[in-house]
Amino acid sequence: MSQPTHPPPDTHETSGEHNWVRERFPKGLLLADGATGTMLQAKGLGPGEPPDLWNLTRPKAVQEVHEAYLAVGCDLVQTNTFGANPLRLTERGLSGQTAAINLTAVRLAREGCTAGHLVAGTVGPTGDFEGGRHRSVSTETRSAFEEQLSYLMHGGVDLILVESMTHLAEARMALQAAQECPPVPVAVSLVFFEQREGLLTLDGASAQEAVRELTTAQVVGCNCMHVEHVIEVLRQMREVTSLPLIGQPHAGLPESRGKKWVYPLDPEAMVRHIPALLASNPGILGGCCGTTPAHLEAVARSLRHS
Repeated sequence: MSQPTHPPPDTHETSGEHNWVRERFPKGLLLADGATGTMLQAKGLGPGEPPDLWNLTRPKAVQEVHEAYLAVGCDLVQTNTFGANPLRLTERGLSGQTAAINLTAVRLAREGCTAGHLVAGTVGPTGDFEGGRHRSVSTETRSAFEEQLSYLMHGGVDLILVESMTHLAEARMALQAAQECPPVPVAVSLVFFEQREGLLTLDGASAQEAVRELTTAQVVGCNCMHVEHVIEVLRQMREVTSLPLIGQPHAGLPESRGKKWVYPLDPEAMVRHIPALLASNPGILGGCCGTTPAHLEAVARSLRHS
């Protein structure tokens, strides 16, 4: 696929002519949905049960999650395919179901949409970079990405969202695989961890180093982090890129309260961070683990009055 030519990484412009978000969505800011797994757990997803399998076994429940986010004003919903690459599925005893799970996921997300809504095909880590394996040149890893991507694109997604990448090397591999399956634009979202040297990926990349490695993506950013860390990463990224940014904070680490596990960041607490999140002029805002339609409804309400 022919890729847009972006400004050099030292630019401070934030509204270039190749801004994918503004080209597809004139108001310039897409509100993405929040957590899928959290919502499915509330509907009975058991510990260790693959959420992706519910596309086939509990499709109505998955569709209800998408519809709940759309009902509160989200512009973009993400497919229930975070772990639906063939390596992950094989580990869970679901070998051979990659096509059915991914294609059904796209259909379920699309069916609740109306004109103006977008569907992002979610691609998570393969697991090949966990536990010190770091198989950065694995042809098996690359093939796994290519297979899942082919089904998501065939299903008709508007955007590929490579998310929760803890290693820049794996994020780069997924981006390259996606760009060989045109014509869908690609967003890449990483997770940065607090270390002595600052917020870094597990293979040691800073936010600005990551952006410079991912300049051929249409959107870059971070997810599954404390909201304060998301704000800081987006600030650092904005200093060196004019690409649209994506930020999807989680609702904090779950805490045990009686017999229930709850996430500490409630909707109103999340809203208090909206001005700081908007300071980096993001193109896509949403939520990650622990966020619900209530969180996104509060964010949507805040954005309408900002």
